[in-house]
Amino acid sequence: MVRRLAAAALLLCGAPGLAQAQEGLLVVAHGAGVEWNERVRETVAQVNWEAGPVGIAFLMGQEKETAGWNTAVAQLVAEGAQRIVVVPLMVSSHGSHYRQIRYFAGELAELPPELAKHDHGSHAPPPVPMRVTAALDDAPELAATLAARWGELGAADRRRPLLLVAHGPNDSTDAVKWIAHITAVSEGLRSRTRADLHVALLRDDAPADVRKAAVAAMRDAVLAMAQRAADSVVAMPVMISAGTITQVKIPADLDGLPIRYRAEPLAPHPELARWIERKAGEAESTRADAREHPHERVGVRDH
Repeated sequence: MVRRLAAAALLLCGAPGLAQAQEGLLVVAHGAGVEWNERVRETVAQVNWEAGPVGIAFLMGQEKETAGWNTAVAQLVAEGAQRIVVVPLMVSSHGSHYRQIRYFAGELAELPPELAKHDHGSHAPPPVPMRVTAALDDAPELAATLAARWGELGAADRRRPLLLVAHGPNDSTDAVKWIAHITAVSEGLRSRTRADLHVALLRDDAPADVRKAAVAAMRDAVLAMAQRAADSVVAMPVMISAGTITQVKIPADLDGLPIRYRAEPLAPHPELARWIERKAGEAESTRADAREHPHERVGVRDH
């Protein structure tokens, strides 16, 4: 009888989801149209996560209800997730939608006030413990993805000045952090191009005067770089996926300038999948450390 109980205990220890709670992985992206969302799905399909089920949630766009936060969380729980690590597939941790994710996950008490007038639908309280990681920020995987996109350019374009264009936040303090992180991850490109490199923000959701000033500053930077190089400037988006902003707004904002625009976004480059794996793994390890050392404070966000 004792041997049978011991054998049963060993089986339970080795059975996933029984002795060891399953850790669900939820990748959250802004969301937009079909093409935009599909690139996110292609990215997540490359993720290797064996700790539990994997889901995707879109905050906005065509699938904010059918593949939104509530739907994705409910599906992960139905598939056995007893905890969920949330990885925001976003360029920066310093913005309204990142804080919105932390609010949905129960880490913040209130929705960011600047999102109060947006229709985000209802959200249910977290049914299981959740932990939100940082967004891309200054991750080495972001640097590698940008370098790969730059490497896809023709030889002549790789010698030209480079403009990196990101969406940017509403808040000016957050904007400084966006610029600092993208500048940091682009240092490798700066040394490889041996030419000017400038980081610009569209500030697309900011008040009209803020956005107008941001676009004017971007255009002035392009003209200055073109004049110094006596050549055109290559522009690349630092954005997760492809949609109206990469295909319509950026070209319109740069219209009439000496620009060679490459509209390819970050997704679905494999480095993004490696980053998701790393951030989720770090969060899982941090949680395990906290269980083993309950009296020590262990953090997970690196921003």
